[in-house]
Amino acid sequence: MKKLGYIFVVLFWLLASTVLGQGSWLDITVQTDNYGGETSWEILNDDEQVVAVSPPYQDNSLLTVTKLLPAGDYQFVMMDAFGDGICCGFGEGWYRLHNACGLDTANYEFATAIDTIDFTLNPCLPLVPGCTNDLANNYNPWATVEDGTCNVIECDSAETLVSMQLTLDTWPNETGFTLVDLAVGQFYDQVLPGEYNFGDQLVTYTYDFCVSLGFELILVDTYGDGLNGSASGGEDGACVITACDSVIWELDDLAFTEFEGGTMYSGAIFTEPCPPAPDVPGCMNDDYVEYNPNATVDDGSCLTLHTWGCMDPSAFNYDSLATISDNTSPCAINVIIEDDGGDGWGNSKLGMIQGDQQWLFTMGPGSFEQSWTINLDSDAEVKLYYFQQGGAQQSAQELAFQTLHNSVLITNEAGDTLLSEGTNPFFDNGQGALQPFDEPNWTTYSFVPYCGDSCEPFKYGCTDELAQNYDPEANTEDGSCYYQAGCTQAGYLEYYTQGYEADFDNGSCQTLAIFGCMDNTAYNYNPEANVDNEGCIPVVLGCTNPLAFNYNPAANTDDDSCIPFIYGCTDATMFNYDPEANAEDGSCIPYIYGCTDSSAFNYDPAANTDNGSCEEVVVDCMDPLAYNYNELANEPADNCLYDAGCIGGPGEPYWLNDLCYAWVIEADPYCCNEEWDNTCQATYDYCSVTGIESVLAGDDLVVYPNPVGNVLNINQKVDIDVIDSNGRIILSKTNTNAIDASLWPPGMYMIRIVWNGRVVVKRVIK
Repeated sequence: MKKLGYIFVVLFWLLASTVLGQGSWLDITVQTDNYGGETSWEILNDDEQVVAVSPPYQDNSLLTVTKLLPAGDYQFVMMDAFGDGICCGFGEGWYRLHNACGLDTANYEFATAIDTIDFTLNPCLPLVPGCTNDLANNYNPWATVEDGTCNVIECDSAETLVSMQLTLDTWPNETGFTLVDLAVGQFYDQVLPGEYNFGDQLVTYTYDFCVSLGFELILVDTYGDGLNGSASGGEDGACVITACDSVIWELDDLAFTEFEGGTMYSGAIFTEPCPPAPDVPGCMNDDYVEYNPNATVDDGSCLTLHTWGCMDPSAFNYDSLATISDNTSPCAINVIIEDDGGDGWGNSKLGMIQGDQQWLFTMGPGSFEQSWTINLDSDAEVKLYYFQQGGAQQSAQELAFQTLHNSVLITNEAGDTLLSEGTNPFFDNGQGALQPFDEPNWTTYSFVPYCGDSCEPFKYGCTDELAQNYDPEANTEDGSCYYQAGCTQAGYLEYYTQGYEADFDNGSCQTLAIFGCMDNTAYNYNPEANVDNEGCIPVVLGCTNPLAFNYNPAANTDDDSCIPFIYGCTDATMFNYDPEANAEDGSCIPYIYGCTDSSAFNYDPAANTDNGSCEEVVVDCMDPLAYNYNELANEPADNCLYDAGCIGGPGEPYWLNDLCYAWVIEADPYCCNEEWDNTCQATYDYCSVTGIESVLAGDDLVVYPNPVGNVLNINQKVDIDVIDSNGRIILSKTNTNAIDASLWPPGMYMIRIVWNGRVVVKRVIK
């Protein structure tokens, strides 16, 4: 008799049959020599990409590894780390490739570092019985042969899907039931007493059936106490019937006391077709914060897009605008399978699926445990399946598996256990198949790996790469940077002799400083000084006699040069000037000095003695307001230069007469009013090289509007980079004349434009 359904603790997820249909299972069997740890292999596809690698091998062991690969051409590379192969001198090793559709190599031996085999996998899957209907809740994505076990109940529009959950008490072999269709008077299903075995204690079975007019339920207990197991020192059972997501009947008399002989008749139970589910308005797009997974009708409430980022306020890179934590991916997971008997799993397989990735694990004889390290994506559910290939039978009690975080290979150093109950035993469920875990029916097991997030803690230190104590791991400046180490104490000789002003004291201050004149030729030379105070007084020779005509009060050393007073006219401007006189006696006769050159600008016709004051005619700028005003000019010239009044420029002053400079500050007022930065200088240099005439002839590049709202326009198709106030490039576009600026935060941005073989920078305000 076919049961209509069983309990399923986890729904199987779908894998496209086309993927499996184009694949092939490949068995790689390796017999290692005395040094199994030297042995490894890898499989390369036709694009020379590695698609599979070997597990670690033990000494003198025989192990078969099964890989599911797409059909195509491959190269198998066998390697020995020592370089002597696996065949000779240190044991008898070999390897072999095999699949169910014709690929079967010899037992290859090799005595070198590398051995290769080119082979082709044709679309081929071995015999794997199971449910191949992806609509069934017991769908097996690896099954290739339908075995009739699919549990698919589909009711038509006039029928109602009814589900009965029967939980057996401590004595399940006493219980039986009959479900009768009232419309046709035949059984929906029946289980006679004795069909449930002892292993079904407290197990819940689910039976699904379609009802049109109604049904009857007859429960039977051969002992006569019903499902009242507690009356005999055990535990009670239960029976609940649901339809349209509601309980329509449940057993309230566990002892069946209402009826004789341990039989309970439920009476007629009628159902009506389930009303259509009401519309649930809401946001149906999971890219938005407002997403409602239960919504069936989009009501336009999707307003706020999720923003990925670090959501930890205590982290260095905390993003206050983030709505979803950006978990890092992938991470390494260690998968361990065990066989307590040491005779291997035979044709039994453990399958693992995450997204479009899939793995198959099995164990050959001669080993009690095998492990693999694989990469899984963070926060994505992983499903595991146990099944048998080709109907082979194994001892279920010998098989187990566990999956663990590998604390060495992943960022979670806590070594968190993802999936384990120590080991997870498989056992015979009485239905003719081996089943995993602690449930008696076919089930899957699932877990979700977590690879951590992108949040970074604050790490204080010197962040300046030019500093001597630069810390490349620091992300927050703590003011500890120093650039020159040395003596920082001014009272020591080393402070003045190190050649620079140190900003970090390295303990080199040793000798006290003695200031003084260190020039032994100086008047005040100090032989004890070790730091020159720049106060040396030179020896000044001269007459030190204050009564002498040539007394020199500045002299500090008499050179015997003193001479007496000689009286006379000492005024060289006077007519009777006596050059030998050194003392004025009032006898000077004045005369008229002036320029006697009639071609000079200051020619004085009244002068009788040329005094050398003649001035030539000077033609230059005579405007006092001009930068190059020449107070000596006596004839005006059309060369006056006028300051633009800017704060910076390529040189001083910043002349409007410099046409390139005038063009720069007109094109970018920031260069005049705010700062003459590298962008201004680069623009000026470009004009200087190209020539102002060429620049003016071709400068028709316009960026608008400024300030910008939602869209920034350029009147030419150009390549651009948008740079924020922190110097970061937030957007790059090629061959465009419009930029979406709606999401820019307010502030100033530089638009770097590559156009006509040159770089132009424009500033805009948001």
